[in-house]
Amino acid sequence: MSWRAGARLFREILPSIQHHMPEDDFRAEFLRDLLKFFMDCDMDGTDLRRVHPEIDKALDELGVGQG
Repeated sequence: MSWRAGARLFREILPSIQHHMPEDDFRAEFLRDLLKFFMDCDMDGTDLRRVHPEIDKALDELGVGQG
């Protein structure tokens, strides 16, 4: 997966994740783990900065810089 395609896909699926996972703590863990997986597949996490506060929090927990 290219880094641009991964960031675009993540932005597209975020609303569905938020809709189907109403529990904040579980969703936060899920987003963090999913972001790590996407980054392991060569997505640049900094491309998702400032998309949504939940993503920023997960990126902070993963130690991803501001970009």
